[in-house]
Amino acid sequence: ILGILLPILGWETGALVFKIITPKYAEIFLPSIERVLTVDLPALSAFYGTGMWVRGVAGESPQFLAGPSYAAALLVLTEHTMITLGRVLLGTLLGAGLGILLGLAVGWSEKLGALIEAPVLVVRMAPLLALIPLFIIWFGGQEIGRILYVTYAIFVMLFINTINAVRNVKPVYKQFALTLGASKGQMYRTIVFPAIIPELAGGIRVALGSAWAITVAAEYIGAQSGLGRLIILSEYFFYTGRMVVILIIFTILSAVLNITFLKINLRIT
Repeated sequence: ILGILLPILGWETGALVFKIITPKYAEIFLPSIERVLTVDLPALSAFYGTGMWVRGVAGESPQFLAGPSYAAALLVLTEHTMITLGRVLLGTLLGAGLGILLGLAVGWSEKLGALIEAPVLVVRMAPLLALIPLFIIWFGGQEIGRILYVTYAIFVMLFINTINAVRNVKPVYKQFALTLGASKGQMYRTIVFPAIIPELAGGIRVALGSAWAITVAAEYIGAQSGLGRLIILSEYFFYTGRMVVILIIFTILSAVLNITFLKINLRIT
């Protein structure tokens, strides 16, 4: 309880201090939680439909949104959350699958490992944010560019993690299986793969946590939808409170995804 209350108390104290020191800019620097919930949250309804327009009843023309609305704000957040969540899950699934597969291939054969590992280790040195301009040039504002950006980032993380996990398996386990007559395939299936699951699960948890930040960066690649897009629009007009709302949503989504993965991993292991 204290772990939840102390940050809230710190936030409110900071908001009060800013209101005393710079009352004119307090809402930009650090809006109070009350303002975030009562003013900035419903104000997100401005992003519903196209700009300030909302869809009308069937057969009627769209109506102009006269003021903030919790209902429209909920629709905005739900729509853009589902889009961002889809990018996170698809990019993570593709990147993790490819990274784990190639990581196992590196551990399978030294020659194959020398061929695959060296170029990946070189490419991974490039900062992810520095690659955004290249992805914009290569893919423009296409969705495939954003998905591939997330896929690449997750792939690099899980590739390195899988290689280390395989190398951390004690050689005596593998030697014992081979001594008993197991083929290389049987040894991988019964010894290596089960042994690396705990370390692999840790790497996947880190990747899932990072995937949200990576997806927000990907949504800077010409995205016209998603929570990252809402952050960009809010940033343009210094709507700090709206960015806080989106930050809270990211935190909740990340926690839910992490708990879900933990339960799945517990079941598997």
